[in-house]
Amino acid sequence: MATLRIFAEDDIPAVATLFGNVFPEHRWTSQAAYESYFREMLFNNPWCDLQLPSWVAEEDGRIAGFAGVMPRRMLFRGRPIRVAVGCQFMVDPDKRHSLTALQLMKAYISGPQDLTLADGANDVARRMWTRLGGTAPLLYNLHWTRTLRPVRRVLSLLKGRTAFPSSLIFAARPLGALADALAARLRPNQFHREAIELIEDALDPAMMLAHLPEVLPGNGLQPVYDTQSLAWLLDQTARKTRQGTLRMRAVFDGERRLIGWYLYYVQEGGVSEVVQVAARDGSFERVLERLLADAWRHGAVAVRGRFDPRHVQELSDRHCWLRREGPWTLVHSHDAEVATAIQQGDAFLSRLEGEWWLRFADG
Repeated sequence: MATLRIFAEDDIPAVATLFGNVFPEHRWTSQAAYESYFREMLFNNPWCDLQLPSWVAEEDGRIAGFAGVMPRRMLFRGRPIRVAVGCQFMVDPDKRHSLTALQLMKAYISGPQDLTLADGANDVARRMWTRLGGTAPLLYNLHWTRTLRPVRRVLSLLKGRTAFPSSLIFAARPLGALADALAARLRPNQFHREAIELIEDALDPAMMLAHLPEVLPGNGLQPVYDTQSLAWLLDQTARKTRQGTLRMRAVFDGERRLIGWYLYYVQEGGVSEVVQVAARDGSFERVLERLLADAWRHGAVAVRGRFDPRHVQELSDRHCWLRREGPWTLVHSHDAEVATAIQQGDAFLSRLEGEWWLRFADG
């Protein structure tokens, strides 16, 4: 059985080596760059809390497992709570049949936090998590997708399949572009027609912070930010260039009253991933429409985001479809009220609130 202890800054080189062994496809080009990033994320982030540490497992005198924890702050029905966000849960490939992973998971969900959250878990982690009393709430494991260029979307899905030569797909692109342009004129897809009474402008951390109380009311569980933490978080999110270029836009009505905002990665010719959409009561669909129009103008084939249970009708009205795909979102809480609120969809959990925005892969 492994020996568990609290992760120390001196352990970073060994954990970086472990990362390379566990995720060779994401190995960093520079060990120094990875170590620097790791140090910033887990020791220099704005929410550091010594009572919510990360953990390492030692076997035979070396680190064989790691469970990263990033503390966060939230409000539950007006009451401050501590959240432990799990990240970089990994075990040496040679030790995966041991109890090391289970020991690590037990250690970090048993801390003094009110809520433990992870949204990058695989099937193995999900099974262990549920055995330890955690859940994988369906509502926060759904993603919505809105196709903007249907023919281009189909061609992108066919790309790389041996039954469809790349030369044939390349030759079909001009006709596909014409078909997509015609499809954009159909009523459900008129992304180029904008509501003239709405105005857009650049969104910055100060604006988000000033208007959070207006766009997040009614959520039993919601994030808490301050000037430093929000600026730091958005800067780190913008550096996740593998997803594209982060675009942040505020949406105002005709009286220059902010009604909401959207953040997403511009991915021309691909699927643009949504980081967050927030809106005042009754304004979500208008903000969503602006997001779709903006992504269409920037050449996205489709837009995908995490499902927000409060807005199932608006997403349906805009012809978005839902699917359970990709990594799992997992939650664990010793507070029955917090756990119940999440199961019932009474939480604002965008991709900024978990580990999704972290870029432990190089780039």
